[in-house]
Order: sequence, then structure tokens, then C-alpha cells
Amino acid sequence: MKENGLLEIIAAHRTMTGLEEILKRDKYYQEALVEEQAASDIMDSLNLTSEQKKAVDRVITAYNQCGAAYGAAAYRFEMEDGIRVKMEMGETMCL
Repeated sequence: MKENGLLEIIAAHRTMTGLEEILKRDKYYQEALVEEQAASDIMDSLNLTSEQKKAVDRVITAYNQCGAAYGAAAYRFEMEDGIRVKMEMGETMCL
């Protein structure tokens, strides 16, 4: 897929615009936030050294980056499928 193509622009726009409102209403996301806070509280109670905290942060950051990249790729894939289906439906209607 082309860098900065239409699909990339749409994906960037949709992941940045209106997402906050959707997340506020999303039960699954809100439950995940509660779990994240609980895990953070546990981490804080461990009294890790600065070096240990950096190592844990690096692992968490790597997991988050991988998840974000996966989500973005999945979103683009679904957009491509939707566009293909729409184009095929248009071709079928012309027949």
C-alpha cells in the first residue's frame, strides 16, 4: 500500500477523531482501564529499583507498540476489504 495514500489518511483521521467519545461509552475499554490502574497500583507497591522500573517499562512499551501496529494493520486490512466489496457491488449492479 502507498505511504500517505487515501487509506492511510482515512485510517489516521478515524483513529484520531471522535475516538475519545466512543471510548468513554465502550464497556470493554472502561473495564480495561480499571484493570490497568489495578496493575499499576500493584507495580507501585513492589518498590522496584529505577533500573527494574525501566526494564518493566521497556517490556510494556514494546507490547503496546506491537498491539498498536497490529490494530492499525488490521484496520487498514478491513478498510481495504470494505472498499473491495463496495467496488465489486458496484460492478455487479452495472451488469
